[in-house]
Amino acid sequence: MALPSLNLDSLRNVPAPQKVVLLVLLVGVLVAGFYFYIAEPKSANIEALQAENAKLEGEIQTLAIKVKHLDELVAANKQLEIELAKKKERLPPEEEAIMLLKQVSDLGVRLGLDIKLWKPGAQSEDPSKLFVKMPVNVEVSGVYHTAALFFDRINRLPRIITVSGLKMGSPKVEQGRIVSQTTFDLIAYAAPQDKPTTAMPTSASTKPAQVGKAGQ
Repeated sequence: MALPSLNLDSLRNVPAPQKVVLLVLLVGVLVAGFYFYIAEPKSANIEALQAENAKLEGEIQTLAIKVKHLDELVAANKQLEIELAKKKERLPPEEEAIMLLKQVSDLGVRLGLDIKLWKPGAQSEDPSKLFVKMPVNVEVSGVYHTAALFFDRINRLPRIITVSGLKMGSPKVEQGRIVSQTTFDLIAYAAPQDKPTTAMPTSASTKPAQVGKAGQ
């Protein structure tokens, strides 16, 4: 279809004021057409892109914060694993802990303590499943400084053994020495084992130990 032709000759006869009005109308139509058909759709697309960009920037910031926290958590977890590994190094297998308790009792005898009672208690696994407690109720007789040296030696052991419930009786003179009875709970800590362990030792030295107090 042919486009309509414009008769420019007829425009020459139009008065100048009307030409101005027609020119203004023409410019207005062109501007309105540009706005509605070009500028407004572009503006809507730009606003949509800006909104999408803001959304993506928010997600990036959120992910960056999560990654930062994740790095911190990973570092903290590694530190905990290192600390746990160090503590596990001080937790022997249960069989070794049993022999360690025997060595502790022999240590007391070598230092000059008289082991009156060496009574192993029931083993119990900690709720954390990280270690097993192996208690022994002990009563020794000896001079004060010997008992103090015995406890100091226990404290210096590389494995974890604790002393609790310490009670000292009234001192008395025996064979020219001032001795006292000392009772305490000795607890060895061991790594849990799946297989059954051997029985705990009932001897406190090379000679058979008494399960109860002497004289009973």
